[in-house]
Amino acid sequence: MRRVPPTGIKELAFNIWHSGGLLQNLVVHAMKVGSRKAQKFGVAAGERRRLALVYLLEHDYIADDYPVRCLVVPVKDAVLLSATENEMREPMHPADACDAYRILVESGRSIEDIAGLYGVHTKTVQRRLKLARVSPKLADLFRAGEIKLDQMQALALSDSHDEQEAAWFEAEPYNRDAHTIRRRFVRDEQSFVSNRVAKFVGVEAFEAAGGAVRRDLFSATEDAWYRDHALMLRIATEQLEAIGAPVLAEGWAWVKALPECHHVTRSQFAPLMARRAEPCDEAAKELVEIEQRLAEIATQLEADDTDDKTYERLVAEEDALTLRSDEIEESLLVYHPDDMARAGAIVTLDSDGEPVVERGLVTREPADTAAHDDDDRDSGNGGGDSSVGHAVHVAASDAKLAKGPHSERLTLRLNARRTAAVAAALAKQPHVALAALVHRLMAGDYGHSTEGSALDVTFREQSYNLTKHAPELDDDLAHAAHLAQRRVWAGVIPNNSDALLRWLIEQTDERLLLILAQYVASSVDGVSANERPHAINALIPALGLNLANVWQPTKASYFNHVSKQRIVEIVSVVVSPAEGVRLAKLTKADAATEAERLMAGRGWLPEHFANPEALSVELWDRRQEADPTEADGEDAEERDSDADGAADRDADADDDRPY
Repeated sequence: MRRVPPTGIKELAFNIWHSGGLLQNLVVHAMKVGSRKAQKFGVAAGERRRLALVYLLEHDYIADDYPVRCLVVPVKDAVLLSATENEMREPMHPADACDAYRILVESGRSIEDIAGLYGVHTKTVQRRLKLARVSPKLADLFRAGEIKLDQMQALALSDSHDEQEAAWFEAEPYNRDAHTIRRRFVRDEQSFVSNRVAKFVGVEAFEAAGGAVRRDLFSATEDAWYRDHALMLRIATEQLEAIGAPVLAEGWAWVKALPECHHVTRSQFAPLMARRAEPCDEAAKELVEIEQRLAEIATQLEADDTDDKTYERLVAEEDALTLRSDEIEESLLVYHPDDMARAGAIVTLDSDGEPVVERGLVTREPADTAAHDDDDRDSGNGGGDSSVGHAVHVAASDAKLAKGPHSERLTLRLNARRTAAVAAALAKQPHVALAALVHRLMAGDYGHSTEGSALDVTFREQSYNLTKHAPELDDDLAHAAHLAQRRVWAGVIPNNSDALLRWLIEQTDERLLLILAQYVASSVDGVSANERPHAINALIPALGLNLANVWQPTKASYFNHVSKQRIVEIVSVVVSPAEGVRLAKLTKADAATEAERLMAGRGWLPEHFANPEALSVELWDRRQEADPTEADGEDAEERDSDADGAADRDADADDDRPY
């Protein structure tokens, strides 16, 4: 009666074979085909079982005379009995299925044997055994439908029946969701997923050293937690020391392994001034070739006949060549032997848990440490001054960033325009500027994110960085007016710093706030080479800023820098599919010109402008001071990424089991 082709034949075949034979008979009926001496029968119920037997026969597990028990029924009853078998069958409750797996293990069968018997992945067997070990009281509620499957999976995170029952019975009904249950169990533990030191060490190395690990078998990201952070740091330090050994052999006075290098620790070191050595002939030749090829790529990207596939290939090549050029330039930074004799290096971890070597550091005197302005603040924001000392970074591997629809060069340009718009708006709203400044102070106090002078605040002019990536800002009236506002004070203030302080004290609060707003605005640094969440996006709604009012997609500012396919897609969605089809027939240059005309005044923004995400950093010191019991890792939210899903994803794509 089934019209849909049967599935899972191979798994059923092995189940029949490992179980000692067919347990349930087939239901068949006579067919009016062929001679009476060679009567043929149709299968009314059990077609999957028949196909499984055929599989065993074809693979020499059974002989062709293998006996199969059949119940022969009249033809008139065949459809009824077929529907009855398929419709009236009640599947086993997950709790009972898990108990069956547990009993099989207790009887001496291995996890691998059970997986083969049922044709499932070994992880599925482990998950069902984990559920089978949940408190019998809770299992009864599960059978009665009072506990959902995802809640049982969360309860299984603990191996203690007492902890499981407390998590359920002591909680209010509204606090029994899977996410809350998981957080209760791991609130005093740290995550392998979000802790950079744990990422570096890894679960296997930690367990090999005697560390205890709590695993979530039902998590798609294989979440795991640990308590002994001192052991974790010891393992990480030993591994980083091994990485630092060849660095010490380079001639440095010392090398320190620092798995955790917060700003307080980092402020103990000052970078030496490195000089750029002349490249060897081979390196110089490669740099010239890279520059020439980058120029060729830029020309090809602007060409009318560059198809979308070629465009993507060129952008990828451009990014790779830029990275290689940076690597060569970094390798040319050298230190004087006398400097190396008194300086050293630290081996630490980046945010992804990858080892990083920072060379050319000297230990600061205590008096210098308080006034330290660490260049590390600039990493990722692109606003540093290259004239200061260099700390050479050598990463063991480069984190792979998710690629957005824009090239790195266009992303920098777009983000420069976003930054200029926020800065101009911030300069006109002193209250928001003051709030942003106070936020920086408090975030630095509680979140280890700010270093600098005695006030821990340093002003860095960002206008050059903006026009470098978005040269059209030189002709932007709003941007020019914003810069001119601050320059006016040069003709008003005194000529020395002592007199300046007295002059400032004499000013009204209103004037001080106006000056502050202009300086805070000029320090806004939102230029990044990616489209990930950024702190600048939190200022946009606070300022009531609509980026569509200050940026328009034109041929020069946008459409010349994306593929024709991208142009067609945008116009098709924003204007009409018909216009998109029309533009697809034009050359790239003509399509860009038409797109500028069609998109004018429509308020369209690139994706990371239209849906801006702010970067949120956990204020760990504040949490620990407020409630020490809540300091439960580097990113508690990320631990439960799979907490609310009732269905888990198995490691085997062909074994999509719900439990």
